[in-house]
Amino acid sequence: MGKARSATLAAIVATLIAAGGTPAYAEDVPDVTAPVGRYQLDFTNLWDGQGATLTALEVSDDVSAQSDITQYVEWGDGNFSYLDGDEKSEWHRYFNPGSYTVKVRVTDRAGNSSAGVFADTSTVTVVKTPGTFKIVNKMVWIGDPATVTLADVPSDVTKVRIWWGDGKESTVSRTTREVKHYYTSQTTWSVSVMLTNAAGETYGREIGDINTAYDESAPQVWLTKPRKPAYVSSWRTINGTVRDRGRGTTAVGAAFIEQRGSRWYYYTGKKWVKATSLNQALKKTRTIAVRPTAKNTWKIKIKGLKKGTLYVFYAAVDKNGNQSESKVKKQKLTR
Repeated sequence: MGKARSATLAAIVATLIAAGGTPAYAEDVPDVTAPVGRYQLDFTNLWDGQGATLTALEVSDDVSAQSDITQYVEWGDGNFSYLDGDEKSEWHRYFNPGSYTVKVRVTDRAGNSSAGVFADTSTVTVVKTPGTFKIVNKMVWIGDPATVTLADVPSDVTKVRIWWGDGKESTVSRTTREVKHYYTSQTTWSVSVMLTNAAGETYGREIGDINTAYDESAPQVWLTKPRKPAYVSSWRTINGTVRDRGRGTTAVGAAFIEQRGSRWYYYTGKKWVKATSLNQALKKTRTIAVRPTAKNTWKIKIKGLKKGTLYVFYAAVDKNGNQSESKVKKQKLTR
């Protein structure tokens, strides 16, 4: 019986070959098997603005070539993309904190599809960029530094970048505690901070605005009248105060001349020198400059002061070179 079946089969095959035919079932068997895909995400814990790379570990089908398999990726945040042809990976950035499940659907030429499986988790968790960043002063005069302080920066951060809003940036290490920047024009600037670790750089985290302005206001200066103004001893130390609405007063300058009888004297800062006239005394007197204290007070000591009529000329200048009104104090010293 076995030999008879073999002879019959051989006769059928010989007949098909002679007729130029092929077995009917070679083309008629339908493709009903879906392709399979295995995937992996390189990072699943991110800060806002960082991204993850999806890598295809294996994509196969019993009939379709890999280049004919469509790989449709849903990133979980409403965005999607495709891995075309033989592409092995795709990168995607997440901007907002949240939990996102990544899905992949693989489809062959016959329309069979299946969900891709993940070697590890398919969920990406995104949190707000960490760290404590503060703008020290929201209003800064041009010429003074704008300052941002840094704290609580994670240990895996390799770079901190501060974007000042004027087209310039400062790149510092995670251990930096204070960063300064100088603006050159007046407006409002939005300041952002970006952190970098193994997952890349974060999206700019806005930490606030800095307003800049030019200091165009002049300081004001006052001389404090002593309780016993007629006493020579009361004027051996000249006291006063200043006020500035801008960057602050850098110096108070004062000059001294004295009339003793019909003669004029000018003060050099160390001693009194006789002048031939009032005009010469005014030209020869030396301006003594002092820096105001943190409490905006100032004082100048005078040596060798005697009875007569004292003239004190004084003014103040601020950090921008704005000068106060020049003032003069005339006082008769009789005791």
